[in-house]
Amino acid sequence: MKTWRIATGVVLLLIVGMVHAQGLMISRYVEGEHYLAAKQPIDQPDDGKIHVTEFFLYSCPHCYHLEADLETWRDQLGDDVEFSRVPVLFSAGGEPYARLYYTAEKLGVLEQVHDKIFAAIHEQGRRLLSESAMRDFMVDQGVDGDRFAEVYESDEITQKVRQAAQAMQAFPVTATPSITVAGRYYVTGRTAGSNDRMLEVADYLISQQRSARP
Repeated sequence: MKTWRIATGVVLLLIVGMVHAQGLMISRYVEGEHYLAAKQPIDQPDDGKIHVTEFFLYSCPHCYHLEADLETWRDQLGDDVEFSRVPVLFSAGGEPYARLYYTAEKLGVLEQVHDKIFAAIHEQGRRLLSESAMRDFMVDQGVDGDRFAEVYESDEITQKVRQAAQAMQAFPVTATPSITVAGRYYVTGRTAGSNDRMLEVADYLISQQRSARP
């Protein structure tokens, strides 16, 4: 009988320990410490998806080094998550890089050239700070130079850049890379503790959004 009671006590302790550990795991990320809440939540598309946005800068070395892990992470987000990027406008070349990003998107070659832009800047020393340098780069990728210039200088791309500025101000974005979740939460490598952990915090916030659904 005594042995049975000891065994039962051990099992109960293990169960309590597991529940406690799960509780710590669920609450390990704290608002105001590991992530920030937007003062005014941003309206999201009414499509039933959780919208996740990365704010990045092509010349940012941290964005470049995170890119491979970010791509792997993005592929594992699930069908209920919509991932997008917004190029920030601060630092040298911010606006030209943003125009380059949206021009590539408009031309339908963004997936083809996104990693190559990072590589050109951080591996090949091609800063791509001028329109002519960007045009030469895009021509190397098989894009018509005149068409690139037409789109790059268009009012549509100017409007996209303005929208990027508005998105930055909404949180506000002061560091790259950083991630927003559901228009409500903002995570940086600094708040999370590292850029890799930033993805973990974003996972936590996504799971919270799923749990909050009816």
